[in-house]
Parts: sequence; structure tokens; C-alpha cells
Amino acid sequence: MGVTVCLPLFGPPGRELEEGSDVKGVQLRKLADELHERLHKAALVLEKLHAAGWSARVAMYDVILTRLGVETKTDAERWLGELGLAAEEFLIVEDVEEEEEIGHA
Repeated sequence: MGVTVCLPLFGPPGRELEEGSDVKGVQLRKLADELHERLHKAALVLEKLHAAGWSARVAMYDVILTRLGVETKTDAERWLGELGLAAEEFLIVEDVEEEEEIGHA
């Protein structure tokens, strides 16, 4: 079994700005301020995770995190909690193992 732990950074523009709606400069400035705050917070979290032995790699809209010994959602939540991080701020998904079908090639 395995687990995928992601630190969200931002979403696609259509989700961040409500796809199909009219957009004005004020909305872009507001999003810029929100992204600035969000990414600075994510950088602090990432530094804390690196110091605790976590590895990180970039995905499309987030950072995928791994750590030796973190094999389940419960493990991930425990490790994050020990660092004072709220598991709700991460996407944590246990990997589904495909069961082999008996008698099928």
C-alpha cells in the first residue's frame, strides 16, 4: 500500500477566476494578492517538511510529498500533526492496489 500527499499551490485559471465569467483588472489583482499569501505560506510549510525529512517534487498545480515510513493516510496525518500542520490543508489519498484476477492473463 502507499499514499500520495500533496500540498496544493494553485488551481487552473478557470477555477481560480470562475471560468466563463467576465474578468476585470481588480479580480486579477485580488487573485495576485491571494496567490502571494498562499505561496508564501506554502513555502514555510515546505521548509518545515524538508527539515523533517520529507522530499518534494513539483506537479501541475501542487507539490507531491514523500517521506520514508509514510505508507498510509493515517501515517501521513500523524507525521503532519507532529509538525503542527493541519492535515486538512493537504490532499492525502491512499493508493489503490489493483487486485490480480485469478485465472486471467
